[in-house]
Amino acid sequence: MTGEDILYPPRASAFSWRIFKTGEIHTVSVGRRKFSADFQLVFRLIKGLIFLTFISILVTMIALPHMTIQDIVVCILAFMPTGWGMLQIAQALKPLVRRAGFWGSVKTLARGYEIVMGLLLFTPVAFLAWFPFVSEFQTRMLFNQAFSRGLQISRILGGQRKGRSSRNKE
Repeated sequence: MTGEDILYPPRASAFSWRIFKTGEIHTVSVGRRKFSADFQLVFRLIKGLIFLTFISILVTMIALPHMTIQDIVVCILAFMPTGWGMLQIAQALKPLVRRAGFWGSVKTLARGYEIVMGLLLFTPVAFLAWFPFVSEFQTRMLFNQAFSRGLQISRILGGQRKGRSSRNKE
């Protein structure tokens, strides 16, 4: 354990990321409500300042404690389930969250999670679907038991046709 580990423990770093991201989302949500139609330019400037602040904090967090890309990925992976859990708690306490005035922020955060999860889950599937060998692999996985039994389903279906045709002849 070095002196840097004592000064910058990963939990404190992840906690600060969560605090900053929650504040950013709440600020944008409040700004969207207050500056929606009347002050579009002001709202865009505020969003730009928030983005620049986020980038400068990210650069500072990388430069000062000498964080690596791996540390950043670990912080993001720690943030995702924690944020999801906080969303679930906020949904369970919906009346209380509504009275506190955070329900709009919770909905915005939930939409963001939905988009990110959709991208993380479906982008690789969509990319792999372009390759022909993947569809063969998927078919093999879905119907593996039928392939191993020699597709006996076709025999069953074929037998029913024969039975119908004999009834029709009578």
